[in-house]
Amino acid sequence: MRKTIALAHGDGIGPEVVNEGKKILDLIAQYTDYDFNFVETPLGGDVWKRTGNNLPENSFNQMKESDAILFGAIGLPDIPQGIAESAIMKMRQGLNLYVNLRPVKLYEPLYDICPLKPEFYADGIDITIVRENTESVYAQIGGIINADTAVNTMVYTRKAVERLLDYGFDYATRMGHTEIISVDKANVLACSRFWREIFAEKGKKFPKLKQTNFYVDAFCQWLIRSPSTIQTVVTENMFGDIISDEAAYLIGSLGMAASGNINPNSVSLYEPIHGSAPDIAGQNIANPIGAVLSIKLMVEESFKDRVLGTQIENAVIDALWEGRTLDIYPRKGSEVKDPEIKKYKKCTTQEMGTLIAEKLKTKLKS
Repeated sequence: MRKTIALAHGDGIGPEVVNEGKKILDLIAQYTDYDFNFVETPLGGDVWKRTGNNLPENSFNQMKESDAILFGAIGLPDIPQGIAESAIMKMRQGLNLYVNLRPVKLYEPLYDICPLKPEFYADGIDITIVRENTESVYAQIGGIINADTAVNTMVYTRKAVERLLDYGFDYATRMGHTEIISVDKANVLACSRFWREIFAEKGKKFPKLKQTNFYVDAFCQWLIRSPSTIQTVVTENMFGDIISDEAAYLIGSLGMAASGNINPNSVSLYEPIHGSAPDIAGQNIANPIGAVLSIKLMVEESFKDRVLGTQIENAVIDALWEGRTLDIYPRKGSEVKDPEIKKYKKCTTQEMGTLIAEKLKTKLKS
C-alpha cells in the first residue's frame, strides 16, 4: 500500500520529534505492506524569515496531494507573535480540517507522574476530545480596531457544528462509549445555545448513548475531580483548545499528547500538541511520544488500520516501562521509590524514539 506522507517539520523541537515519527514510519514500511513516499513541506517561522511566507504555495500544494501530513510545531520567540502560528489556521481552513481529535490516555507506567491522587483516577484516564477546528474566535474575524479596542468575533455556522457533532457521535459509537459530553457556555453565549440545540437534535439518533451538557467552567473542574468517568467530549474550537491542554497534564506531560486535524473525506494532518518549545530546541531532550502517537492516529483515522494503531500504542507502553524522557521522569516526592526510579533509563529524544521502534519491531515481526 503506497502512501505519500508530507513531512512538515516546522520550528523549535518540531524537526526533532518529526524525525522520530518518521523513524516509526520507516520501520512500518520495512515490516508491513506499507510503502511510504515522503515529501518535505517547509513552513513556519524560519521559513517566514527567509521568504516572507510562513506556508509557501509549493508546500501547501504538496500537502493537498498527500495521503496524510505529519506536522511538528511552529513558532519562534524572535518574530512577532502570530506570524508563524497563522500557518496552522491556513492549513486547518484551507484543507477543511474541521475535526480536531485529541485523545488523553494515562498509561499504567506513568501512574506515578499523574498530578492527581490515585483515588481520582482509580479506573484510569481514557478521554477523547473532539473539537471543532475551523470556526469560533479562531476564524480570525476582527482585529485591533484602535489603540483602545480589539475585537474577535465568535462565529458558529450550522454546517460546521453539525458535521463536527456527526463525527463526535459516530466516534463515540464506534469506540463503544456509553456517554458523550458536550461542553459549552450556554448560560452566557448565544453561540453556545445554538450549539446546544444542535447537539440535542443530533442526539435523537443515538438514544442508547447518554448525552450530557457541561458549562466549560464546570467541566474544567470535573476533569480534575472525575477524569475516569469521561469518555467522548465534543466542544467548540477555543474551549477545546483550553480543556485539551489541561487534560494533557493529567497524563504526565504535554509531550505525551497526540492530535489529529481531520477531514474524513480528504487529507488529514497529525501533530503532537506540545508546541515548538524553542527553549529546549536542539538539546535532544524533547519527548517524541506525542509525535509517535500521532502516527497511531494517522494509521487508524486515515488508513483505517486499527490493528497497526494498537501495535504502535503497545510499543509506547512497553518502552515506558524501561525509559523516559526528562519531562516524564519520576520526580522527587512521587510514589516511585528510589530503587524503582533507577530502573528507568533517562532517554534523549532519539533514544526514546529508538526504544519505541525496537518494541514495535518485535511486534511487527511476530
